[in-house]
Amino acid sequence: MTGFFRMTAALALAGLSTLGSQAFAQARPEVLPPSEAPARVLFVGNSYFYYGDSLHNHAVRMARALYPERDFSYKLAAISGGYLDQQPIDAYLDLGGAKGYDLVILQGNSGAMLSEDKHQRFADAADHLVARITERGGEAAFYMTPAYAEGHKRYDPDMTELISDGYTGEGNRVGALVIPTGEAFALAKARRPEIALHKSDNSHPTLLGSYLGAATIVATLYDDSVVGNPYTYEGAISDEDAAFLQQVAEDAVEAYFNQ
Repeated sequence: MTGFFRMTAALALAGLSTLGSQAFAQARPEVLPPSEAPARVLFVGNSYFYYGDSLHNHAVRMARALYPERDFSYKLAAISGGYLDQQPIDAYLDLGGAKGYDLVILQGNSGAMLSEDKHQRFADAADHLVARITERGGEAAFYMTPAYAEGHKRYDPDMTELISDGYTGEGNRVGALVIPTGEAFALAKARRPEIALHKSDNSHPTLLGSYLGAATIVATLYDDSVVGNPYTYEGAISDEDAAFLQQVAEDAVEAYFNQ
């Protein structure tokens, strides 16, 4: 890969990303989607990645449906409840063999941006992981986690904004792409409040939540629109839900990157 296009504007908190009836003031992303479509992708995270029948599974099938002539390889390395500083990144990168990975998507703990201590812990780990990834010839991306749903003991209506600002700021600081899944979840709930994107714990994604996360990844990484993608997990996702979630992902990504 030749790397990500980078905006020259300095980090700013100005600007609004409008999601349905909600608007979030946020740091503007300085790292834009890749100039070359990544084919070999490694997901590094925790249970947010493997709930909903595994995020990487849905994402790679969407990518293959979008580009049937291309060869894609997505792998997942997940530690239940894991923080970024608990991830043995060198061991994971070794799994990529001689070809390595084009892109490594990093997902922090769900509360990583909700306190000063946890944010600092995320930042310290991000410095190390991103450095190791780039030294091995890959690019790094952050997966912006969704906010907890209403009913969670730590629910906060401002949580999406806090997470978005935190991940965007960290992406700008270390030169990593940010995948705006948290904003996609907020947009989906604004348009269809009854949609169940979280399991009964109000934290982990349902199958629909994982599908939306995968659609947001594909909408971020590839030039062709995810809208109209035929992948429905062998009919487990209804055509209506698939169309809705694909459009939400496309709209959230466009709003986030101000295109």
